Amino acid sequence: MRVRRVIGSGAVAETYTVVDDDGHVVDVVDDFLAVCTDREMSPNTIRAKAFDLKAWLEFLALTGTRVEDAVPEHLDRFAAWLRRPVLLGQLKDAEDLLPKRDPRSVNRMLSSVHSFYTFLDRRGVSGAGRLAAYHSSSWAGFAGFLEGIVDVAGRERHTRLKEVKKRPLTLTDGQVQAILNGCDRLRDRFLMALMFETGCRIGQALGLRHGDIDTTRPAITLVPRADNVNRARGKSREAKQIPVRSALLDLYTDYLFAEYGEIDSDYLFLNLWGGQRGRPMTYWSVMSLVKRLRARTGVEFHPHMFRHTHATALLRAGVRLEIVADLLTHSTGRTTAEFYDHLDADDLAEELLRTGFWESP
Repeated sequence: MRVRRVIGSGAVAETYTVVDDDGHVVDVVDDFLAVCTDREMSPNTIRAKAFDLKAWLEFLALTGTRVEDAVPEHLDRFAAWLRRPVLLGQLKDAEDLLPKRDPRSVNRMLSSVHSFYTFLDRRGVSGAGRLAAYHSSSWAGFAGFLEGIVDVAGRERHTRLKEVKKRPLTLTDGQVQAILNGCDRLRDRFLMALMFETGCRIGQALGLRHGDIDTTRPAITLVPRADNVNRARGKSREAKQIPVRSALLDLYTDYLFAEYGEIDSDYLFLNLWGGQRGRPMTYWSVMSLVKRLRARTGVEFHPHMFRHTHATALLRAGVRLEIVADLLTHSTGRTTAEFYDHLDADDLAEELLRTGFWESP
């Protein structure tokens, strides 16, 4: 059984499906993923759901269970199997103690299974309601006509592992400066500075066009596009204009005049040296750049750490949570609060001094 990338429908250029060992599409999963595609979910999200459901089908096959016959006990066993892939009655080497997946990954996969069975339940598949998860009176695009009028009690998820909250990895000011100083090209320095200055995702940065830059405000607009030739995508569904400092746009201007030159392209970040000159940069080319900068600066980082660093700096500066959520293009402030509630002892002490609860030493 494997996951295949296929051509999408409507506004979605690509999507995913699951095929069995004989190469035949697994219809029941394909129908669910087709609905996800029609709702214009990100291809990355659909891909993750496809792999999650592939694992679920493989587990059911090992236990000799049909999709429609699964019960909550199977979800409990599935969660345990994802952590340590051994079934009831089988032996496993005692030295192999480390779990295969962390609780957060397992919970995401369980969520995909619940969404799948909620879809089947809405379709009228007998028994699917046993594993369906309802958070309100509807599920996303399957809202009933009484939604908002009749309050229906939600059904909680049957299985969920306890997650240990991890503090997002951030960079110090010195590390950020070292990375910027380590860039020997203006394009690379502009890309790193842009991610640090705005907290945008790498997919959002690689999808930027020249028309998204407003030098008069100054600001940039992060526009979700499904037709990027480099397959870059951001998670947000709506365009969002983000204010930036003039210094960042000065760097953009320097980059255009010194390196971009007369290349005819709408994309901001291009391959300018070596092969495929003039083609938009891809995730692969950015990660190659990051590896070079790691070796050059001695700073172990990945692009998303700029986002974590930006968000943490905003919260430490006292910027309101809803403003931080808006700048990060989060759909709700809840996402921001859950991920960035990691103020350390120094932050707490500073706040106690600022409010006068503590006296200055």
